[in-house]
Amino acid sequence: MQPVQNGPKASGLIQDPPILTVTQTRALEAWAMERLGIPSLVLMENAARNIAGLVFHEQRFPLPVAIIAGRGNNGGDGLAIARQLDAMGIASRAMLIGPLESCGADCRLQAGALTAAGYPLAIASDGTELTHWLQGAGCVVDAIFGVGLSRPLAGPFARAVEAINASGLPVLAVDVPSGLDADSGKPVGDLAVRATLTASIGGLKAGLTDRIARPFTGELVAVGLGLPRDRLADPCATAIGM
Repeated sequence: MQPVQNGPKASGLIQDPPILTVTQTRALEAWAMERLGIPSLVLMENAARNIAGLVFHEQRFPLPVAIIAGRGNNGGDGLAIARQLDAMGIASRAMLIGPLESCGADCRLQAGALTAAGYPLAIASDGTELTHWLQGAGCVVDAIFGVGLSRPLAGPFARAVEAINASGLPVLAVDVPSGLDADSGKPVGDLAVRATLTASIGGLKAGLTDRIARPFTGELVAVGLGLPRDRLADPCATAIGM
């Protein structure tokens, strides 16, 4: 599927984005942190700002926005998006598939920044809360799992994805639709989010460009991390650390 064209209202989109494997994506981020000295939280903020801007300008995502966050970096992206939307004056709500103590370091920091700003963060205990919590929402931001998923969805994560798919709401998937393998384009198990639009971070994930992924990705775009444009032009060089 071809990404949408970058226009003046979508300045965070990457023109002619590279197609990256998961390994190349991680190498690109490692290069940004180690060689450029950009902290992971700054990369997260850059991506979140661009995705929040996409939500702001896309007519297909009615308000309020319901952000559902997992416990890893994808969840951290989602919580940062919630804060960015709030700063833009966009009505939103966020739920973390908790507990907070089980979250990764950057996700915990994003949760702390969000709540310190006075934003109410709901915590899901087992995922069954999602069906009721999504009532009244205009759209969903899926930030449960990204490229780090290695096994089929289960427990509260599976229930959350089932609730998202059953809601009938427009869905924006952050980086990768939760449950989908970013290299193969197939669900890791038998369940994955079916998104309206997927905002792949740093470039297009290779598996998402395969037509087999289309029922899950919906429309596919790439959002930037705030990295030098010439670096994105050669993902193979990135993967081997050149």
